[in-house]
Amino acid sequence: MRQNRRRYAKLSISNRLVGIFMLSAVMITMGAVASVTIRTSISKLGKEIKRLEAEKTELRNEMRRAEASWSNCANPENLAAALARHGINMELAKGERIVSLRGMTPRKMSDAAQTEVAANVDKQKRVR
Repeated sequence: MRQNRRRYAKLSISNRLVGIFMLSAVMITMGAVASVTIRTSISKLGKEIKRLEAEKTELRNEMRRAEASWSNCANPENLAAALARHGINMELAKGERIVSLRGMTPRKMSDAAQTEVAANVDKQKRVR
C-alpha cells in the first residue's frame, strides 16, 4: 500500500504540473483571442470615426457653400436685380405710414391704430 500511495502521490504531482501547464496554455490562448477581438473592434471603431469625421467636414463645407450662396442672394444689389427681373416695384415706407407700438398696452394700441388710420384717411382726402 505504501508503494501505491507514493505512486499516486508522484502521479498527483505530475498531474498538477500538467494541469498548471494546461491552465496557463488556456489562459494565454484566451488572452490572445481577447486581444485580437479588442484590436478588431478598435480598428472598426477607428474606421467609423474617420468616416464620421469626413462626413462632418463635408457637411461643414456644404454649410459654408450654402451660407455663401445665401449671402450672395441677400446682397442688396442682387435683391434689387431680382425684384426688377420679376417686375416688383418696392419702396421704403414713408414716415407717416410707420407705426410704433413700443410702450403701448393692447387697449392703447387699438385706439392709437384707429386714430392713426382715421388721420391718414383724412390726409388722403385732403390731398385729392
